[in-house]
Amino acid sequence: MTKEKLSKIIKDVNKENEPADGWKKEDKIMTNEEAAASVDLEISDFSDDGSDIDELRDILDGRD
Repeated sequence: MTKEKLSKIIKDVNKENEPADGWKKEDKIMTNEEAAASVDLEISDFSDDGSDIDELRDILDGRD
C-alpha cells in the first residue's frame, strides 16, 4: 500500500467532485479563525474540543 499525503487526497477528491461551473468562494468552508472573528471572538473563547466552533460554523453557513 502506497502512502499519499492528505493534501493530495483532498485535491483529488475536490477535483472529482467539482461542479460543472467550478468551485465558488461561497463553497469554501469557513476556518475556525474566520468563524470566531465573524462574531468578534477569538479561538481561545471556544471549548478545547471544538464542538462549539463547529456548531457556530454550521449556523453561519446556514446548515443549522
